[in-house]
Amino acid sequence: MMTVATVAFCIGMLLVAGAGIFVLLILGDLRALWTLRRLHPTAIGGRGRVALEGTVEYGTAGRQIAPVTGEDCAWYRVTLLREPARYTPSGESGPDYDRVLEVESPAWPTLADRTGRIPVDPRLVSPSRVLFDPLMTGSPAYVVTAVEHSRARPVPLPPVVPPDVADDLRPSERLHLTEVRVARGQQIFAVGRAGRRGLTPSRTGLTVFTPRSRAEVIAVHREDIRVGRTAVVWLMLIGLFLAVPAAVHLL
Repeated sequence: MMTVATVAFCIGMLLVAGAGIFVLLILGDLRALWTLRRLHPTAIGGRGRVALEGTVEYGTAGRQIAPVTGEDCAWYRVTLLREPARYTPSGESGPDYDRVLEVESPAWPTLADRTGRIPVDPRLVSPSRVLFDPLMTGSPAYVVTAVEHSRARPVPLPPVVPPDVADDLRPSERLHLTEVRVARGQQIFAVGRAGRRGLTPSRTGLTVFTPRSRAEVIAVHREDIRVGRTAVVWLMLIGLFLAVPAAVHLL
């Protein structure tokens, strides 16, 4: 019985701790919801934290052709990784891959409305630079195309990949080619900081760049808060139901 009570107490406390994590997530959603309600979309041209609605357009470099898919787009980034890494300095920990190539559009894309346009920092429109499988959440404005090449499973590679990289590939290695592109003409709702360079991520707080409308983004945060509250209640009830009797028995 002592073992059962100990296990029940540990599981109960873990559930209570899990409820605490959901509380922190709810606080983040509440803060985002407060920001969204306070910021109403304005015409392009303001400064500071702004909410904007507009259409993705070409940047100052004009029309872009994505190197992997050949698709027309407003912006792209192509990353080529070789896995595993060929050399890691002794005693140092680092990524288990080599970044062989990274190619990006020569100019930022722009967001335009009937009053003007503003360059958009790629950090708003694309996922972070991760291994080869960008984490896609919500409704992103970008499209990801991933290609994996190895000696055992060769696939045709686009001209952006230097031929010597593929020729030099060892039997135990793989190439991961990822293209992230942003299509022109998308209707976008964005929250960020407008400045001299253009629209950049907020220094603190909420940053948004999505094909969803402002109302849809608000609805998503409301639903997340509702689900989070339900999870907190059930985790607390079940956790206390297990932990309290077990603690009494152990005492």
